[in-house]
Amino acid sequence: MTRRGLTILLHWGTLMLVLAMIKGGSAAPALRWTFVVFGAVWVGLALVKGLLGKPGPKLTGAARAAYPWMHRGMYAVLGIAVALNLGALLNLTTLDMAWNSLLVLLVASTFHAIFHLWRHTTLYDGALRMMTPRIWHKYL
Repeated sequence: MTRRGLTILLHWGTLMLVLAMIKGGSAAPALRWTFVVFGAVWVGLALVKGLLGKPGPKLTGAARAAYPWMHRGMYAVLGIAVALNLGALLNLTTLDMAWNSLLVLLVASTFHAIFHLWRHTTLYDGALRMMTPRIWHKYL
């Protein structure tokens, strides 16, 4: 599997896990362990290999300068959520802290998605193609 393919799998898999945990209000250990593994691999991959996406030529000004920092911030929020959920699974932190970290991650992810939707629909720079499987590209 390529780095891009693995990142896409982790991107959408982590989102689905967060939604499953929040929607169902589930603290099921299997879901949380899977989230911890997915998140840790994803953050580790970013730390070792760097950011996969680039701002693109159509993104200019403050948004272009902020782009890498916004993504680093998303990785930081994900890393904190992973650490707090791991801590709760190991009885080192409370389940409330882990739960709240998932809510913060979901809110941050919503703003992240809005930003990329804006890029894709306003700038027409194909931003959504970066993190979607190639089979979906004909619909974007």
